[in-house]
Amino acid sequence: MPGIEADKHRDKAFGAADAAAVCIVLLTLFVYAGVLGFDFVSYDDGLYVTENKRIKAGLSWDNILWAFTTFYDSNWFPLTLISHMLDVELYGVRPGPHHMNNVLIHTANSVLLFLLFRRALDSVWMGGFIAAAFALHPTHVESVAWVSERKDVLSTFFWIAAMLCYVWYARRPKVSVYILTTALFILGLMAKPMPVTFPFVLLLLDFWPLGRISGLSPVPPLDIYAKRTPGALIIEKIPFFIISAMSSIVTIIAQRSGEAMVSLQNLPFGFRLENAAISYVKYIYNTLLPYKLTILYLMQPKISHLPGILAAAIIVLAGMVAIWKAEKLPYLFTGWFWFFGTLVPVIGLVQVGWQAMADRYSYMPSVGLYIIAAAGVPALLKKVRHSRGIIAAAAVLLIIFYTVSSKRQLQHWSNSITLYKHAIDATGGNIVAHYNLGLVYAEMGRYDEAIESYESALRINPTDCKSLHNLGLALMNKGKPDEATLYFKRAIGVDPGYVKSYVAYGNVLLKQNRYAEAMEKYRRANEIEPELPSALNGIGVVMALAGDPEGALKMFDKALAVNPDYTEAAENKAGALALIAKRASKQ
Repeated sequence: MPGIEADKHRDKAFGAADAAAVCIVLLTLFVYAGVLGFDFVSYDDGLYVTENKRIKAGLSWDNILWAFTTFYDSNWFPLTLISHMLDVELYGVRPGPHHMNNVLIHTANSVLLFLLFRRALDSVWMGGFIAAAFALHPTHVESVAWVSERKDVLSTFFWIAAMLCYVWYARRPKVSVYILTTALFILGLMAKPMPVTFPFVLLLLDFWPLGRISGLSPVPPLDIYAKRTPGALIIEKIPFFIISAMSSIVTIIAQRSGEAMVSLQNLPFGFRLENAAISYVKYIYNTLLPYKLTILYLMQPKISHLPGILAAAIIVLAGMVAIWKAEKLPYLFTGWFWFFGTLVPVIGLVQVGWQAMADRYSYMPSVGLYIIAAAGVPALLKKVRHSRGIIAAAAVLLIIFYTVSSKRQLQHWSNSITLYKHAIDATGGNIVAHYNLGLVYAEMGRYDEAIESYESALRINPTDCKSLHNLGLALMNKGKPDEATLYFKRAIGVDPGYVKSYVAYGNVLLKQNRYAEAMEKYRRANEIEPELPSALNGIGVVMALAGDPEGALKMFDKALAVNPDYTEAAENKAGALALIAKRASKQ
């Protein structure tokens, strides 16, 4: 009977879907299980967890209010900050559980993505491939293995959940489902502003595979979704567009408040366009051939016009083909513009920081390329004999390749040293990786290796103030003050406003009992930055040694007013108070 046969087919499909979902979960956990033994890394993990007093204090109403009312690290992402607080509340500042929660959210994202495309495409295997590629691709290791990128996996969780709700709404439009979709979208933005392209992606889904656009959409896999005119669908998305605009404004204000945005003077718009075009091509290349992936792809000081022009031509040509073949190859249209459009906020036209691109930026955009592969390869091989077996074998081999590659890539994230060494190997002259490796070695007391790392950074850029200064500090700690002062002088020579080197130079002079010269350096630092605690502390020490503990006390109090946790100033204050008390007792 037809009804019984349909039920059997549905049961079989649900059985395959369950099996696919379980496989995705098991493979993802297999790949990322090792993170339980990983450390925090020095690149931003201190900022977000290990050195953040609010986060380390755990959950409280005061901290939650702070998360919602603060632009932190030039961003507004209260849900991400609260999630870190929750981790600390539950596990303390132990890296393993923090890492594992990233993995669990990424696993949930992969399952949600499977449910989304299994329903939208009416295909367990296409949905399974898209989700498996997303779960296991090595370009996503950065988003998952880096505790600081909790914002990436968390915002994507709400983004995919919102799209899944939208598919539900598209089948049977209800106000309650629309409200739920909107709420999930807002939650995604509160974790990271990356989902600002959400309404744009919904219009792509409307075109294909949902087939909701009357007169434009090709025949959808399932003809069960409510049809609308193009105008009606745009009107339907207006609340989403308004929310996206508001989020964009808040993001720009946050980034400007932290001076994170690079000005057009420092990075001309033409240069940005060339870098953006090249980055688009590199993202595609890294998806196809994930080789030498790293945390740091630095902006090159110069870009040859020819690569930029060729990259732009590739991008424009791909877009034109996607539009031209939209009716016959709708998956190409949706997949390409998903990839292209969702990368726009992070492609560098509005530049934040000095990275040329980043693997984490492709976390959600790469889904567009997986869509093209999942739907395009079967269509391309439709007339080939045994095409199903060929496609299945190719998909299995590709998933195995992704699994092995991700396992290998993951090992570079085990600690800060492995992370920066790999960045140096992968990208060659990477001054940021050399410098950060030096900081890690210095913190561990391995000063010879720190000196070597700073010297490597200076071979790339001999005028890098941070490397000059920290090389001086390492030499001080090695008991070589005269050599150290040469580097402090060089740093000041490059940048006369580099206050840290004035203070460090003053510290050397202080140890040599050259108090007047030390005071000169501290006062110069204080003139440049009047509220610099280390300069105020140095002035106070010299005043105390010169027999003015009352004046010294004022300096220590000023330093502690700026930084209440400044231990050295607190100890010096106690010493000044003791001197004042001793003097009073003699009187």
